[in-house]
Amino acid sequence: MVSRRKSSHTSGEEWTAGFNMSLLRRLGIFAVAGSTAYVALSAVFWLYCIVGGHDLLEMFYGGTATIVLALAAGVEFAWLAPSPVRIRN
Repeated sequence: MVSRRKSSHTSGEEWTAGFNMSLLRRLGIFAVAGSTAYVALSAVFWLYCIVGGHDLLEMFYGGTATIVLALAAGVEFAWLAPSPVRIRN
């Protein structure tokens, strides 16, 4: 006689729902971290522009650096965010 145990794996629907929520959570973290970093970096570069002055090339570097560093911060925070722990009953 073969004993049948209940599988400890989650069903496909549970896994898909968990995956979608995790993806949405990480997209939200990316959006919040990226926009916050963009605002902060824009303020820093704006302040430096007012205080130190700049030429056209530094303006291009500052504008590009603001966008690139904000995207990098968003990716880093979303990637390193802890995964939610699921408790099974």
